[in-house]
Amino acid sequence: MSEGLLHVLRHSQVESNRFGLRVVRGMVTKDAPRDQVRADIERLKPDIAIFRCEAGDTRQIDELAKAGLVPRHADTLVYYKISLDRPTIGAPAVDDGGIGQAEVCDAASLEAIVRRGFAGYRNHYHANPLLSEAAILDGYVEWALDYAIRPAEGQQTWVYRIGGQARSFATCKLRADRSEVEIVLNATDPAWTGRGLYSSLLKSLIAYYRRAGFAALVISTQVWNYGVQRVWSRTGLVIHRAFDTYHVNVPASASEVETTCP
Repeated sequence: MSEGLLHVLRHSQVESNRFGLRVVRGMVTKDAPRDQVRADIERLKPDIAIFRCEAGDTRQIDELAKAGLVPRHADTLVYYKISLDRPTIGAPAVDDGGIGQAEVCDAASLEAIVRRGFAGYRNHYHANPLLSEAAILDGYVEWALDYAIRPAEGQQTWVYRIGGQARSFATCKLRADRSEVEIVLNATDPAWTGRGLYSSLLKSLIAYYRRAGFAALVISTQVWNYGVQRVWSRTGLVIHRAFDTYHVNVPASASEVETTCP
C-alpha cells in the first residue's frame, strides 16, 4: 500500500440511502497513487465503490484486478465547453418571455419532465445489476428538485415555460470566482422535443452568463448521447475532456478483500 494516500473515495450518504447499500465514490486524479482506489476500498469497506478517472487511465483498474476485485466500466462522460468571450453561433430563437428561473410552483412540472425524459436513459448506475432502475430514476427527480426548489449557494435552475408550464429545464452550478458555470442536468419533455426549446434555452443561458461575467460554460453527457452533442456543436461548444466511470461491487466479507491483497 502506498504511503501518503489521498483518501479519494468518500462515503456518499445520498446514494447509500437511495439504494440501501453502503456506497462510496470519488474522482481519481492523475497524480493519485496507482493503488489509491484499492486502499480506499480496504479502509472504507463499502458495498459499492464508484470512481471516475481520466478516460483511458487504467492504473487503478490494474491494481484492483490484482486484489481480486472486478471493476466494471460503467460509462464514459464527455465534457463540452464554450468560452463566453465568443459570440454564440446562430441567433437565439425569439423568446416569448417563457425563459426564467424555476420557482416552487414548477416542482410538479419538473418532476414530470424528469420522469418522462429520463425513463430508459442509460447512465453509469444502469451498468450495475445491484441497483434498481426505479431508484435510479428517483435519483434524477431528487437531483432536479434539490437544485430547483432547495438550491444551495451557487445553484440555479432555469425553465422554458409554455402556457405557464415548464417544458424544458437546465440546472446550473456556478463557481464563486465566475470562472465557470456548469449545466449539470437538463431535459425537455419528450412531447415538446423537436421544437427548438432546448436549443433556445441553451443559447439564452450562454447569453445570460456572458453578461454576468462568467468566463466559460461547460456541460457533459454520456458519450453515446449523440443528438445533444450535435446541438452543442452547432451552438459553438467544443469537446473538452472525458472521464471513464467504474463501479466495483465489493464482496460482502471485508476479509475476502484483505486476503486477496498482496
